[in-house]
Amino acid sequence: MKGLKYTSLAVAALTATILASTNNGKVQAASTNENDTVTVAKSDQENAQAAVNEAQNSVNNAQAAVDSKKSALTDAQAKAKAPDNAYSAQQAKVNDSQKNLSAKQAIAKQAQDKLNSVTEISKKATPENIQKAQKSIAAQQDAIKNAKQNVSDANVDLNKAQAQLATAKQKQADAQNVVNAKESAKQTADKNVAKAEADVKNSGLDEAKQDVEKVQTTLNDIKKTNANNESILTTNKSALTENNQKIATVNNKIATANQAVVDAQNNVNTKQQALADAKKALKDLQDQVAKDQASGAAGFFKSIADNKDNSESLREDARTAYDIVTGKPNAYQDITVRWVKQAVELGQEKDSTSFSNMEKALGYYEHWMTYRDKYGLSHPSISLTAVAIAMLSSDFQHYSDEFNHPILLTAKYGPFYEDEEDISAGDVNPIDNWMSEKEDIDNYIKDHPDAAAYSFESSHPLTEDDWARDVDFWSNKPVDIGHYTSMIKPDANYVGLAGNEYEIEPFMDNADSMDEIEFDPINGMDFNSYQNLVHSYLQNIKQEDQINTLKANVETASQNLTAAQNAVQAAQNNVKSLQANLAELNNGSTKINKAIADTQDALAKGRENLEFEQKQLDQANKNLAAVQAKVGAKAKALDDAKAAQAKAADALAQAQNVLAGATAAVKSAQTTVDNAQGNVNAKNKDLKAAQASLESLKQTLSSLENAKANLAAAQAALTTANNDVLTADKDVKAQELILSSLGEAKGKSDAQVASAEKDLEKAESDLANEQSKLAAAKAKLAELNKKANNNTGKSDSKPEINNQKPAKPATKPGSESVNTEKPEPDFSGNNKSDSKKEQNSTDNVKSDVKSENKSNKTKEESKSSSSVKIVDNGDDSAASVVLTGSDTAVKVFGEKTVNGTTYYKIGANHWVKADKAHVVSIGGQATTKHLPQTGAKNEIIAAISGLTVASVGIASAMGMSRKKKNN
Repeated sequence: MKGLKYTSLAVAALTATILASTNNGKVQAASTNENDTVTVAKSDQENAQAAVNEAQNSVNNAQAAVDSKKSALTDAQAKAKAPDNAYSAQQAKVNDSQKNLSAKQAIAKQAQDKLNSVTEISKKATPENIQKAQKSIAAQQDAIKNAKQNVSDANVDLNKAQAQLATAKQKQADAQNVVNAKESAKQTADKNVAKAEADVKNSGLDEAKQDVEKVQTTLNDIKKTNANNESILTTNKSALTENNQKIATVNNKIATANQAVVDAQNNVNTKQQALADAKKALKDLQDQVAKDQASGAAGFFKSIADNKDNSESLREDARTAYDIVTGKPNAYQDITVRWVKQAVELGQEKDSTSFSNMEKALGYYEHWMTYRDKYGLSHPSISLTAVAIAMLSSDFQHYSDEFNHPILLTAKYGPFYEDEEDISAGDVNPIDNWMSEKEDIDNYIKDHPDAAAYSFESSHPLTEDDWARDVDFWSNKPVDIGHYTSMIKPDANYVGLAGNEYEIEPFMDNADSMDEIEFDPINGMDFNSYQNLVHSYLQNIKQEDQINTLKANVETASQNLTAAQNAVQAAQNNVKSLQANLAELNNGSTKINKAIADTQDALAKGRENLEFEQKQLDQANKNLAAVQAKVGAKAKALDDAKAAQAKAADALAQAQNVLAGATAAVKSAQTTVDNAQGNVNAKNKDLKAAQASLESLKQTLSSLENAKANLAAAQAALTTANNDVLTADKDVKAQELILSSLGEAKGKSDAQVASAEKDLEKAESDLANEQSKLAAAKAKLAELNKKANNNTGKSDSKPEINNQKPAKPATKPGSESVNTEKPEPDFSGNNKSDSKKEQNSTDNVKSDVKSENKSNKTKEESKSSSSVKIVDNGDDSAASVVLTGSDTAVKVFGEKTVNGTTYYKIGANHWVKADKAHVVSIGGQATTKHLPQTGAKNEIIAAISGLTVASVGIASAMGMSRKKKNN
C-alpha cells in the first residue's frame, strides 16, 4: 500500500475505546445468528475441552491411518515376493544362456582362426610352391645326411679324447708312484740327520753355532737400525727445512689477510652508509606520496586549479570542486554544506575521494556509455564540480542514519546543492541498478501492448522530444523509472560519477552517485580528457617509477652491504685459517726437532751397541772354532747327513713337480673329453632339428597338396560353429526378454512397496504431530481447570444498565501481548537505488511490524474472537490470492512496502500483496465491505463493533523508495 500512514498501537486502542463507548448502549445479549457481526466468546475451559476432544479425534484418526498403512505395506511386501523370486530365477537362466553363448563364440573364433590359416595356405597351394616344397624336402634330406656325418665325426673325436684322457691318468699314477718313493727316501735322510745330530748333541757345537748366529743376527739388526735412523735423520732435517719455509710463507699471508680484513671492514662502513642513504631517500619519497595521497580528490582538484597551463574555465571548475570536497562555506550556489568534514574522509581507502574509488568511477562512466550507445545518444561531458557533488552525495549515505538524497533531508542535515542526482547502494554496478528499472516498462507492456510505442526504443536515435513524450506517458503509470530516464536523457551533460566502499547499513556496502549540473554549468570536458587527467595525476602522485627505482637502490645497497659483510667474514675466516695453519706448522717444527734429537741419540747409542756386538761376534767365532776342533768326524757326519737330506728334498720336489704336470694334463684331457661330448650333443641336436624341419616341410607339402579338402572342412566347421552361436544368441535374447517382462512386474511391486513405506512414514509423522497437539491441548485444559478451581466461590456483580446485562468482551482492548521486536526483513536483495526526483518523503517508507499478537488461538477461539481479517475478494485478474476458494479469515500481523509494492504479513515468513487480499471483516464473519476511511490513504485501522473488540497493532518503519526529484 503505497503511501501508508503511521498508525500506532495507542491510536488503535483509542479508536477501539471510542467505538466501544458509542455502541455500548446498543449491545444486547449474545446472539447465535451467524449473520450477526457480534458474538460472545465461549468460556476458556469449554474451548480448551473442545480443543482436547478435537485433538483426541485427530489422534484416533491418525492412529487408524497408521494401522491402515502398515497393513497396506504388509500386503505390498507379500505381493512383491513372487515377482522377486521369479525375477531371480530368470536372472539365473539368463546368466547360464550368456555363459553358453560365450563358449559357442570361443569355438566359433577357433574355427574362424583355423579357416583363416587354411585359407592362407590354400592361396599358396600353387604348383610352383608345391614344387618348391618338394625341393626343400630333398635339400633337407641332404642336410640330414650331413648332420649324421657330423655326429659320426664328433663321436670319433670323443673316442680320441677319451683315449688321451686314459693315457694322462696313467702318467699321473706313475708320477704319484715316483713321489711316493722320493718321500720314502726323504724320510730316510731325515732319520740319518736326526741320528747324526744326536751324536754331536752334547759336544757344545750346536750351542756355539747358535751363539754365533744369535750375535750375528743382533749385529745385523743394529746395523739395519742405524741405517734406518740415518735415513730418518736425513728425512726429518729435510722436512724441518721445508716446514720452516712454509711458516715464513704463512706469516706473509697472515699479514696480507689482516690488511684485507681492515679493507673489508672499511668497505662495510661505506656500504652501510650507502644503504642508510638509500632507505632515507625511499622513505622521504614514500612519506611525500602518502601525504599527497591523503588529500585524495582534493589534491587532484587543487593540482588542476594551480596549473596555469590549464584553461581558466577548467581551473575555475577545479577550484569549485576543491572547495566542495573540503567543505568551504558557500563553495557553490552560495550554499554551505555543514556536514562535509564529518562525512568526507579525504583520500581514505573506502572514501569516494580515494584514488582507487576515483578510478572505479571511470569504469562506471564507460559502462554507462555502452547503454547510451544502444539508444544512439551522445556521451555527456565531465564536470569536476559534478564529480565533487557526487562524492559528497555518496559519502552522505555513510554519514546519515538513512539511505536518502541529502536534498530531501535538509531539515535535519542542512542545505545541499540543487542539481540532478541519482544514488545507489549495494554490491552491484550502479549503472546496471538504475537501468534495471526498464523492467517495469517491459512488464507493463506485456499486459498493455499499446504502450510499446512509448518504450523509449520506438525510435533510434532517441531524441529529446521522443524522450519527453515517453516520460510524460509513463508519469501516471504504475512504474518507477526515474533513474532509467535519467540514464538515457538525450541532453544529459556536465555529469560526475563517484562511489565509496563504506558500510551503508547492516549487510550492505558501497554507495554510488551520479550528479548532473543542470542549473549553473561551469565547464565540461570529454571523458578521455578527464580520464587522462586522473591517470596522469595518479601516476605523478604515486611516483611508482621513482619509488621502484629507490626500492631497487635500497635492495642493491642491501645486497652490497651483505656482500661486504660476507667479505669481512671471509677475510676474518681466512686469517683464522692461516693462523691455524701457522700453529700447525709451528707444532710440526717442534715435533720434527724433537724427532731429530731423538734420532741422533739413537744413532749414538746404536754405534756403541754395534762396536760391542762386533766384539761379541769375534768371541763367538773363536768359541765355535774351538768346539769344531774337538768334535771332528761327528761334525763331518752330520754335515754329510744334512747334505743328503737336502738332496732327497730336491728329488722329492722334482717328483712332485712331475706329478703336478701329470695332474694338469689329466685335467686338460678331461676338458677335451667334455668339449668333445658337448660337440656330440650339439651335432645330435642339429640332426634332430633337421629331422623336425623335414617333418614340417612334409606337413607343409601335405597341406599344399590337400589345401582344397582342408579349406572345405574348415568352412564347414565354421558354419557349424556360427549356427551354434546364433542359436545360443537367440536363447539369450529370449531369456532376457522374459527377464525384462518379469522386471516390469518386479518394478511395479517394488514401487508399490516403496509407496506403501512412504505412506506409512507420513502417517506415523502425522500421528506424532497430532499426539503433540493433544498433549498441548490437555496441558492447557489442565491449567485452566486449575485456575477455575482456585477461583471457585469468588463472584463479581455489576449494576445493570437499562435492565440489560452487557456481554463480556472476549478480549479487552490492549490486553493482547505485544511483540515490539521487528521481524526479519524479507527483501529479495540488498541493492537499493534512490532518486530525489520525487520529494514527497511520505512515499519513502519502510514497513515493519511493531506489534504482533503472540497468543495462539484454537479454531473455536478464532471463530469467536474479533480481528481485522483478509480473505479472497474474488478478483479474477489476481494471479494469486490468499486461501483461494475459501472464506476462511486470515489475521493480519503487519505490512511493509518493497519497491513501491505493499505486502501484508499473514503468517511466519508469509507475505501477500495488498491488492490480492484487502477485504475487511468484523466479528469473525467475512464481509466484502471496506471500513470507513479516516483521511489516510488505504489505511487499515483496528475496528470495534459492539462488545467484541479486535486490536491489531500496525507499525511501519520508514523504508526506502528510490524516487527521483521533480518526477
